Amino acid sequence: MDSDDALPDNHSAYLVPGLLRGLRVLEILAENGAPMTLSEIARELEVSRSSAFRLVYTLRQMNCLKDGEQKNTFTLGARVLNLGFAYLNQQSITTIARPHLSALRDEVGISTHLSVLEGHDVLYLSSHQARTGYVSNLTTGTRRRAHASTIGWVLLGDLSAEEMEAFCKGVDWTPETEHTPRNCAELAARVGQARADGYVFSHGLGRTGGSSLAVPVRNNLGRIVACVNISGPDGAFDFDRVDSFYRPAVQRTALRISEELGFSA
Repeated sequence: MDSDDALPDNHSAYLVPGLLRGLRVLEILAENGAPMTLSEIARELEVSRSSAFRLVYTLRQMNCLKDGEQKNTFTLGARVLNLGFAYLNQQSITTIARPHLSALRDEVGISTHLSVLEGHDVLYLSSHQARTGYVSNLTTGTRRRAHASTIGWVLLGDLSAEEMEAFCKGVDWTPETEHTPRNCAELAARVGQARADGYVFSHGLGRTGGSSLAVPVRNNLGRIVACVNISGPDGAFDFDRVDSFYRPAVQRTALRISEELGFSA
């Protein structure tokens, strides 16, 4: 919202004061650029020392704050830095990927896409439609259920067994095709195969009459942060050249994007 005039009449009823103060603590420490004592934080917040203590205690438990080098001081923790890096990566990855996706589209003659995992969905961040008549119905902003998508199987490749179990608890297992995983064990098997192969080629696995090839994109820590894929109707593919042409082309593109994100093979 650009101004107070845009706020709803019951704006104050929606605000959570404790959350506002907690986020303000993080802003204060970021702006200060150095560790601060509890008294200094309380003074900047204009709250009592006991109120500041509860906020700092909670943020420390979440690893958003940590102890400073000097006794009884606090500074930003790793979790805040990770969130910041995640934000920067998401802001830049589409810019980094754009020329590579365009070049891949022109090389293979098939629509190209960049996707990320958002909750239980695959979210398409960027799409470059084929210049031929074989265009994809997947466009920027499209969402697909991750467990039912071959791209989702690629994006879930870094999850531990415990993380996979937690992910499965929120899944609606209604099948989209006969190949859709129907439980956590089936999904884990699909993800494990995608991890082992380093890619997924789909010929009717996700959508009848459509094909795709997906490869993970990794960041400077080697973690999967996105997926490059080509997709279109079956008629757009020469299936005799999947391994000799399409897969190497998509893998090269994913590696180039990964390298620009700091990944080193």
